[in-house]
Amino acid sequence: MANTILTPSIIANEALLILENNLTAANTVFRDYESEFTGSRVGDTITIRKPAAFTVNEFTSSITKQDITETSVSMQLEKHFDVSTEVTSRQMTLDLDGFSERVIEPAMVALAEQIDGYIYDQYDEVHNTVGTAGTPPASLANLAAIDQILNEQKVPMSGRVGFMNPAAKAAMMGIEAVVTAEKRGDGGTALREASMGRVMGLDFYGVQGVKSHTAGSQGGQSGLLVNGAVSAGATTMNADAAHASAATLKKGDVFTVAGVLGSFVVTADKTASGSAFSGIAFSPAAPTGGFADNAAITVKDDHVANIAGHPRGLALAVVPL
Repeated sequence: MANTILTPSIIANEALLILENNLTAANTVFRDYESEFTGSRVGDTITIRKPAAFTVNEFTSSITKQDITETSVSMQLEKHFDVSTEVTSRQMTLDLDGFSERVIEPAMVALAEQIDGYIYDQYDEVHNTVGTAGTPPASLANLAAIDQILNEQKVPMSGRVGFMNPAAKAAMMGIEAVVTAEKRGDGGTALREASMGRVMGLDFYGVQGVKSHTAGSQGGQSGLLVNGAVSAGATTMNADAAHASAATLKKGDVFTVAGVLGSFVVTADKTASGSAFSGIAFSPAAPTGGFADNAAITVKDDHVANIAGHPRGLALAVVPL
């Protein structure tokens, strides 16, 4: 009986099906911008408009007109992941199920892990944090703290998601209220299927690719002080490190400033000259009131960067070549 040769189109369709079934983060984050990329018409970069912000005033006898000011951010196609392998003539004559199991599936699982891992890599641009470095969320109070900060940041209530590493998932599944069917209201489905389900308004996913952040040598240390008052709207500052010479800050280090509400993230690696840091880049910009001179800075230590938020907070575009 003659063998049926698998064609590239058959292999590609099977590979795409397996890839899509193995993606977690990529199937969860915002994907609507993909339609904006239309080959040569826009190239590899598009501009995404952010909605205008307004202040609500109480009407008395007159109104105050507000300008409609829209800001924007660029989105660029910057990665081309590839899995290449040699396929023999004999392998090409296998039935599709056999070829898929032996060749396509392992390759697509690796590709899916790389794509999802790239999404998790974006944690180093997130400045809000909850919890103690090195301690998984093992109580409802920990989960409530996540919900609190999302509410304070005015994140939309519907569609919130969380990506948790194995240790965080195990800690959460040890919380009675998370796994008890009558409290969850899901009939026990989550426990039977080992799915984390929806807790505290978030759909949680247990994933293996969540990143761990290794802080610079200043992480977890005291004695870092603002050197010179920082004005509102500034995105750089100087600081003095008392604990060691040539101390370092790494992109993704999250810090707080005494007397200032909220937290900030370092956006570029920086090494101190002696005990002084010059031009530390951070995000978001300093709020109203800025940072006071000599204010204490606390940098979070090494930690696992589990991610929680709304899918629109991370956008992904995957387009045909």
